[in-house]
Amino acid sequence: MIEQSHTASVLYNIEPMGVETGLLESFSSYLIRVAYEHNITVGHLINKIVIPEMNKEYLERSTIYGGNSFYEGAKTLNGFTDNTTKVIKVMEMLTSREDLANLTLCKLKGLFPIRNLLKESLAWCPNCIRNWMDNGKVIYYPLIWNLKSVNICFTHKRYLIEICPACNKKIDFLRRHMVPGYCPNCIKLLTQDPLNKEKDKLEMLWHTFVFQNTQSLLELDTSQLSLIINQDRVFKQLNLINEEIFLGNTSSFSKFTNIPKSTLRDWLKEGNLPTFNGILLICYKLNIKLLDFILQCPQKSASIFQFSNKVDDLNKEKINRIPLDVVAIENNLKEILLYDTPISMMEAAKILGRDRRVLYSHFPDYCKKISKRYSDFIKEKSSHRIQLLKEEINYAFYALINNEIYPSSGKIEKYLNRNGLLREKVLQDHWRGLITQSNFLVEGKKHFNDEFK
Repeated sequence: MIEQSHTASVLYNIEPMGVETGLLESFSSYLIRVAYEHNITVGHLINKIVIPEMNKEYLERSTIYGGNSFYEGAKTLNGFTDNTTKVIKVMEMLTSREDLANLTLCKLKGLFPIRNLLKESLAWCPNCIRNWMDNGKVIYYPLIWNLKSVNICFTHKRYLIEICPACNKKIDFLRRHMVPGYCPNCIKLLTQDPLNKEKDKLEMLWHTFVFQNTQSLLELDTSQLSLIINQDRVFKQLNLINEEIFLGNTSSFSKFTNIPKSTLRDWLKEGNLPTFNGILLICYKLNIKLLDFILQCPQKSASIFQFSNKVDDLNKEKINRIPLDVVAIENNLKEILLYDTPISMMEAAKILGRDRRVLYSHFPDYCKKISKRYSDFIKEKSSHRIQLLKEEINYAFYALINNEIYPSSGKIEKYLNRNGLLREKVLQDHWRGLITQSNFLVEGKKHFNDEFK
């Protein structure tokens, strides 16, 4: 698993997983594995080895005083920010490797904007992790799982998980104490398989398209891709589609793709780069591959995209006048009401490919039930979250008392490593109640008054 470089290096020259495949390892995952192979924590690797080589004073101060500056920005490590480039250069120097940029989305810089490109927290397939563990293989987190548009594991035909089933918490991409395949919050294996969201055929068609086309894009060699693509090509392709398929009718283009007209017009006028998900949606609607969109040379004299509907039909907007299949839609709405995890009517409308207002107009009872079920679910989830946080506050509160430390809001937040936790009123009120009930009321009166001046 570990390969030593021919030249001396500070760290082991570890081979990234999934090289030249669509399941290429992410850079954040690589950092976790490097720490694991050296039998040190991720915190030690970052604070003692990586940051000193970056010549960043604010990061060095953070390591001394226990700040989270590096970790709070860790989700961008798999993207293409300046911070990504700097950390990659340091790790390549420390490991004597020259290919770590491939573990990020650096190849897509200038092609898609970074906004809405990456998830906010880790996502994983428990089946993959379980199979790797059972077969003695290396456990890692593929880069493709990090993309916000990708929500399934194509291998196991299932949705990715974003909340640990054991502790009901999301997992940051990088934490000081992380071991591949384990939740850093509760130290439980990430192989637990909660009741998976019921698969909807239409929804799975879209997710499968996204996964396969994203996988094909990530499999492209970085050096070759950089020579072929640029943002001008994307703008030209969009305008070519608009002219040749929709005869310059942006409204028809917008209605067909369900992309807001103002957004689409901005892309066509080269105001902003189209989002990755936006381009995927256009390709999906037009039944073309993402790589064909990116790599094919646009020629106005030829129709470069295969499209089954005639331009005249599009202009008359017949494509948008799909008759309502009342029985089918009603059955789908009934199925949605049986989902283990409730969804909103907005999400239901997307799954059915129908405008939400149309559904409410024809199926008001079902829509209200779906909406109420989702609303109740969110309230229950919020209540559960507050209860868990109160339990954490209780734990920290009495732990500080037992150590004869006044349990101020700042001390509790620092103990739990949750800055700003007690800014939330319901949690602040809970903390005040603990203060009132504790024996610290008299002894800590001065501290208490200072806290609320």
